[in-house]
Amino acid sequence: MRFTGARTDMSTSLRARGLILAVLELIVGGIVVLGGAALVYFSNDATGMSLGVVHAILGLSAFPTAFLLSTGKVGARTLALGVDAVIIVFSSVSEIILSTTGSLSSGPFFDSIVGTAVAVLIAAVIVYLLMDPSSRPLRAAKPKSAGQVTRSRASKMRGCLL
Repeated sequence: MRFTGARTDMSTSLRARGLILAVLELIVGGIVVLGGAALVYFSNDATGMSLGVVHAILGLSAFPTAFLLSTGKVGARTLALGVDAVIIVFSSVSEIILSTTGSLSSGPFFDSIVGTAVAVLIAAVIVYLLMDPSSRPLRAAKPKSAGQVTRSRASKMRGCLL
């Protein structure tokens, strides 16, 4: 009885962790989509507009990732790590490009920096939580326990001896 309760608590904790990660992923996706739309709208040139379109596409990719994280599907962890890493790198590089090309006026540029900082920070938190060893049950494959391997070897050996 005691082990059953511990197992239930552990699976509930993992489910809650998956939901928290999914909500954070939705927030990042929303910020990046809105930031991309703002870049397209407020941009002075084609560079800013193209960066805004890519931002919006990256933000939209976070929504199915959040869904997969909430359901605990097999590739959710890997997909989330990839999407968030791309969001972090692209958002940082695009802010550097926007600052050097002057694609935004000063008011929207400040808002862009703040939005990017928030999105990158939350995406970094997601990456950290996914890389945390205690979140390893979100990984793709479930290893067999030593007891299962021993039992299967024993049954094979019995078959050979008969």
